This record gives sequence, structure tokens and C-alpha cells, in this order.
Amino acid sequence: MGFCWRVNAEARLGWTVGVLVAGTAILGNGETQAQLPRAVTGQVVAAESGAPLFRARVRGLEFSDEAVTDLRGRFTLSQVPPRSVRIVVEISGFATDTVAIPVDITSLVIRLVRTSFELDPITVIGEAPTPPARIRFDSTTQTSAFTFQPGDIVNIPGMFESDVVRVVQLLPGTIAKNDYSITYNVRGGEGDQNLVRLDGITIFNPSHLGGFFSTFDANAVERVDFFSGGFPASYPGRLSSVLDVSLQDGRSDGLHGGGQVSLISSKLVLDGPIGPATFVVGARRTYADIVIAALTPEEVPYYFTDAVAKLHLPFASGASVALTAYWGRDIMDVNVVEASDGSNPNLPQRDPIDFLFDWGNQLAGVTWQQPIGNSRVVTRASITEFSTSFGIVPDFARWDNDVRLVSASSGVMTPLGEHRLHVGAGLERYDMVYDVRSPTFEFGDSPGNYGGIIPLFNVDYHPTVWSAYVDDEWNVSARLKVRPGIRVEHVPGADFTGVAPRASFKFFLSRDRAILGSFGRYYQAVHSLRDQELPITVYEFWIGADEHVPVGRSDHAVLGFEQWFGGEYQVTVEGYRKTFENLVIPNSAQSLRDVGNQFLPMDGDAWGIDILLRRHVGRVQGWLSYGFNKTERRADGSVFPPSHDRRHTVNLVMRAPGPLGSEMGLRWGFGSPLPYTGFVGEWSHRRYRPSVNAFDSGETEPISTAINAERFPTYSRLDLGFRWQFEKWGAQWNPYFQVANAYNRKNVFLYSFDFGTSPARRTGASQVPFFPTFGIEFKW
Repeated sequence: MGFCWRVNAEARLGWTVGVLVAGTAILGNGETQAQLPRAVTGQVVAAESGAPLFRARVRGLEFSDEAVTDLRGRFTLSQVPPRSVRIVVEISGFATDTVAIPVDITSLVIRLVRTSFELDPITVIGEAPTPPARIRFDSTTQTSAFTFQPGDIVNIPGMFESDVVRVVQLLPGTIAKNDYSITYNVRGGEGDQNLVRLDGITIFNPSHLGGFFSTFDANAVERVDFFSGGFPASYPGRLSSVLDVSLQDGRSDGLHGGGQVSLISSKLVLDGPIGPATFVVGARRTYADIVIAALTPEEVPYYFTDAVAKLHLPFASGASVALTAYWGRDIMDVNVVEASDGSNPNLPQRDPIDFLFDWGNQLAGVTWQQPIGNSRVVTRASITEFSTSFGIVPDFARWDNDVRLVSASSGVMTPLGEHRLHVGAGLERYDMVYDVRSPTFEFGDSPGNYGGIIPLFNVDYHPTVWSAYVDDEWNVSARLKVRPGIRVEHVPGADFTGVAPRASFKFFLSRDRAILGSFGRYYQAVHSLRDQELPITVYEFWIGADEHVPVGRSDHAVLGFEQWFGGEYQVTVEGYRKTFENLVIPNSAQSLRDVGNQFLPMDGDAWGIDILLRRHVGRVQGWLSYGFNKTERRADGSVFPPSHDRRHTVNLVMRAPGPLGSEMGLRWGFGSPLPYTGFVGEWSHRRYRPSVNAFDSGETEPISTAINAERFPTYSRLDLGFRWQFEKWGAQWNPYFQVANAYNRKNVFLYSFDFGTSPARRTGASQVPFFPTFGIEFKW
């Protein structure tokens, strides 16, 4: 797919200015707009609580336009005449209201009063709410899209607690390499090629150390959108997928809360009003270290703590401002050598030696949404940081990797007849430092001061990415929707400018059946290096594009078919083809004196098919997914499958009525063998010492096969969960019991080899065994 071209500096500047001038002309032509239908946006909420009302019907009284509110109670009428009009708002359980809209008003908040009726006994057959996936099917062209709400997340069983990323690992096209890590690979891509955002703010590594937990507390989440390919031009900087997590706004009808207590962690979430604003705040901590230390003389040298907060302030004009913050930290501190004060004659005086590993994310951002005429402007500024430190302290060495991203963006959406035009621009500034230093080489007169230590190895990267995009949602006809777009990214430090066209379409064969597709080009200016030999990535090393590190590129092509049976069943089949260029891997033969040979270029491709059958409503809900994938990498003259090259993946996820009045969750997964690099032998290097006329014991070096030339056995696992519900002391309680790996399948995690025996012995270490756990959730 060769549709990328480079342009010189003058052409780039002229093109960008032209796009912005054209966008300004479109938005600023008030004389023309006055003659056209206008757009009115608004939100429908309950008058008593301020809670948004989902699926409220909003229709014109003197004109033929109507809309249905989304999960946040929001709606848009795009065909409102340029005069004073009236609209009718109605939803079951609330009094119908007629609202007058003057000609100069383009956004408003409508508050409906709850009603009650005394009726004779009747039989009521309710209609289930329309699932978000069905709303997306009817209104957008997006391929490879999945939407989840908190109820979908908490009912999927796992090892410790409900987890957003664990749900993503069960979707078609997504591969989890093992039970221990929440890292996931999407349609042949690497883990760092997944854009993960919290309220629009990028998170570099969405996991806690060890990978058992993600950074997201499911109790504070309102909505999760996941795109496994073909995502539109407004999303920046990644090659494979987008995970877009939105936090709750908080309720305005008083203080509410909830939390969970389990075997390994506890958490608490509070939300409520602060004057005209609302807030959500949550905190979580593991405590195995505290419990074990209190009950036994043993110690568990690891714990993590995280906290999240959001403040949301709406205005009557339809504008709003939201502040989001997150902080998380993992600490592992293992004492390797105990300290000695010299009082014991058998022990010399010495300082303690500790193995220290800490890791964490922190971020803060502000989002301003403002209606301007028929348009809505969203402006965002944020800072996000990731840091990890690994060392044997205080006297040996430590490795540090610190990453910071400061970003700002602004975009405007304008309805123009059958078009919804999106125009925006952004700036990202990265600062990345990788540092290796040892106190052994300390100089100066300030022991322990790292500022006085000679660095053994130090590299830093400071890429800046300028971007702009234009994206148009166009309803060509009642049957055809298209979405053409283009994104331009400029990285001055790498002397790179990339033009990335993107487009998608949906053609309705009937009301419930459609053919859809997309293609596009994607760029990524940052990379996280991973060792193909390791089954789990513990240490992240982020680098950025410069004169030595290229900007990564991927081309997507997706073609699919989607069928709905009412609003209940969804069937989706998608085939895809992806190419990867300008990826990088560590160079094992690098020279510390040559800055340019630290990494090797790598490219590759992937293709496959994803199938999803999902039931959205009813007593039994869930999905069955199947993915076929073939992935290949090429680097340094070698062709090999990456460690996530799994041919067949099946996942069954179900929630249904269970025994003893419980709600049961079930997850069964199957995966064909993953590749690994095997070992066929070892040999010893022995040196002759003339002074003693003998050979020393030498060093042993393994002899391996070609990279990832072997395969592990197949994988399968069954998880079961049971949840109950009761009310007591003014709160709702949900005790639960879960079993991970219910039939105790011995899924191989890695192999170790012993060539000192005859014949040589291979031993496999298993992943998570049969693992029961329990806890209780509560909310008021």
C-alpha cells in the first residue's frame, strides 16, 4: 500500500496553513450558515438528582428532526430551522416536557421531573435498552469496535478482581501471551503499539508490576471503547489499537460510594457533588505484605498503591470542564545481604544490600468542551509520566528509565447537512531518559549523592510531534456511510513528515445487515523495547524517534460483514491485512562507543480473520470469539515469528443465572501453541592457567535454535465466578467466589534445560494453577 509521500518544508507549511484556513472559512461563514439548518446540542437529566437519562426521545414540534440521548444523556439535532422552535422531550417514568429554543441558543440542559402513577395490576413486558454496539452500527462506519460498561466488566471471572484490560484480552484479534501479564497484542502488533487513554490522556504502561492488575479501577469506569484496527484520524501516535477508557462524572444527588475487599487488595470509590460540580475519587492497595508480616515471620517485599480522581463542572450553556488525575506506584524491595555493625566477630561490618524495583504512572489533564454556534470544540492539555528503577543498592548499580509526555490538542466538530466534519491539531513533547550508573564509581565528597556518580551508560530522547487532521462522517445515502480522513504528523528531530490517509465505509444491505471496511496508514514516534526471548516483560525501556531511531509505520486494510438480529444478537466477521515498517529491536552486538548501532531495524506483516457472536441482552449474555492470525518479523537477515504469533484463539465469555441464587460468570479460552526459542545444548569455555598448570571451571553458554523456532503446547483455561446480592444497613452488598483455571490445566509458562544429565532434561514451569479466591463488593 504505497500511498505515503514526503514533502519539503515549504510544501508542508503551505499544506497545513491551507487546511487550517479552509477549516476557518467553513466555520466562520456566518452569512451562509444563517440560511442553513442549525445544530442544537443538549443534555437530558433528572431534575432531582442530575443523573443523565439514557434513551430519552427528543423531537421537533414544528420540524421533522429527532434524536435519542446517549449514555451521558446527550443529544444533537442537526436539522433545526434558523428560527425559534419548540422540542418535545419524553422518557418513561418522567413527565414529558416541551422546551422552547430561541434562535440564538445552540445548546441547553433539560431537566425532567420524575412522575408516579397508581395503576390497577397489569402485566408489563419491558423493552431492553438499545445496546451501545447497536447504536454504533446504526450511526457510524467504524470497523473493529467494541464497547463495554461496568456491568460487562465485573461479571467476567478472573484471579483477583474485575479488570478492564483482562476483558480486552478476550476479544477477537487480541492475544494474551500468558496468565501473568495484562499486556496484549492486537492483530500482529507489539504491546507498545496499543494507545491506552484515560479520559483522553495517554498512559504508557497500563499495568502494575507483575502484570496481575491494570491501572484502571472498574468501579470508577463509566465506559470502555476498544478499536482493534482502522481507527479514525483523530487518534494519535500508535500503530495497532486504541483502548479509550472514560471515568464516571459523579452524581449530584448526594454522597455515594463503593468498594471491594478481597484476599489481596482493597479499594474504595466515592462520588458526589461539590457545589455545582461533581467528583469521583478512588484508591486501591494490595496488602499481602502487611497481612503476612502480621501473622508470620515471613515477608512479602511487594505492594502497589494507586489513586484516581475526576472533577466535572457543567455549565448551563452546554460547556463543561473536567479535571482528571491518576497516580500509581509499585514497590519491590528485597534484602539480599543483611547489615552488620561488626559486633559479631564472625561477621564483618557491612551495609545492607537490597534488590530494589519500583515502577509507576502518574498523570493529570484538563478537558474543556465548548459549543460555538453549530459546532462543538474540545480542547485538552495533559502531562503523563512513567518511571521505573531497577537496582542492587546502595553500592552496585541501578538502571532508570523515565518518560514524560506533555501534550495539548484542540478539535472542532461541525455538522454540515449530511456531514459531520472533524478538524483538529495537536502537539506532543516527549522526554525519555535511560540511565545506568554505579555508586562504585562515585566521586566528590557527597557519598550517596547520585549527582556525583559517573554514568556507565546514558541516552536520552526528546521527540516532538506536531499533528493535524481532517475527518468527515458523511451520510451519502440511507444505505451508504463513508468516513474519509487524513492525518499529518511532523517529527522535527527525525526530519520526518508523514501523511496518513484513512477511510472507512459501511453499506447497509438491509436495516440489520451491512458490509463495512477501512484502510489507513499509521505512524508511531516512540517505541518500547521488548526481548523476544522473554515470556513476560518486566522492565520497560522507552525510546523516541531521532536521527538514529526511525518513526514506525503500519498500514491497515479491513473488510467485514455485520449482522444483527434485532437489538439482541450481533455477528461480525472481519478479515484484515497489516504491514509494519521501521520497528526497532535491541542490537545484541552494539558498541557503547557508537550511538547509532544500539538498535536494529525490523519490519513484518500480519493477516487474519476475526469472528464474533455476541448476545447483548437477556438472562444469558456474553460472546464467543474466534481469531486466526499469522504474523512474521524480519530483522538482521532473519525471518521469524514474534513471540505472540498464535494461529488460533477461541474465547467463550458468558453471564447467566447460577446456583443458590447467584449470578454466574464463565470464561473459557483456548489458544494454539505460541513460539519460543529452544536450546539444543551448551558448551563450556575453559581457560588454561599456566601458574597452576590447570584449567579453570570456565563459563557455560547455551546453544539455541533459531529465534522462536519451537512451539509451546496448546493452552486452555476455564474460570468460574459466582456473585450474590443483598441489601443491609442502607447499602448493597455483593459477595463473590471465583475459581481461576477450574480444571487445573498445566499451561506451560517457560522451559528450563539441564544438559548436565544424560539424556538432557527439559522442565516446564506452569502458569496460574487452580486458584480459588473470594471477596465482597459494596456500594451505597
